[in-house]
Amino acid sequence: MRVRADRYLGNLWIASRKELVKVIKDIWIKINGKETFKSDIKVVDWDIIEFNWEKIEVKEDVLILLHKPAWYVSSDIAEWDHPSYKELLKDCPYRNLVKVAWRLDVDTEWLLVLSSSGYLIHQIISPKKWKEKIYLVKLRDKITEEAIKKLEEWVDIWDYITLPAKVKKIDNKQIYLTITEGKFHQIKKMANSVGNQVEYLKRIKVGEYELWNLKLGKWKYVN
Repeated sequence: MRVRADRYLGNLWIASRKELVKVIKDIWIKINGKETFKSDIKVVDWDIIEFNWEKIEVKEDVLILLHKPAWYVSSDIAEWDHPSYKELLKDCPYRNLVKVAWRLDVDTEWLLVLSSSGYLIHQIISPKKWKEKIYLVKLRDKITEEAIKKLEEWVDIWDYITLPAKVKKIDNKQIYLTITEGKFHQIKKMANSVGNQVEYLKRIKVGEYELWNLKLGKWKYVN
């Protein structure tokens, strides 16, 4: 990528292009440690822009993992008095570039994958890519071997017949459930279909991306 510095900073919504041209000419910025008053100077991937006492690495594509707490919406704006996940990215200079791969339930904790690359988001969410999604599921009642067998074959979730899932039993009321689909409230509906109910749900892996030890409410870059 090769782009004007003022355009790149404008894309980050740090200020408008018009404001940036004036600010850069009246003050200065640093590109890789060197001062410049030119708003049209070009930057490329991995250049470091110092602007307003902040160092920003130029990136064409950004990939971020976020451990979303419950009661944050996976929407760019607040909904129904619930704050947007972007409130958790206030210390991230790329927060206005990234979008969510999958919108998810407000009442649960999730691994959110965020990217500025439409291509990458498509690779994650496309059903044709068969990306595995692993969930930690805590159930209201004990799960039976019969219920596990049903989940591993197929279940009817009212308007859809699921593909075979993978179930790893943790204890009588907890399982790891792996699916490749992403239907609305699918995990909750699957539990209901075998006579149970989800009490706690947490997505811990999407494709090759995992939460690992990422703390609740925190985010990190992925190369």
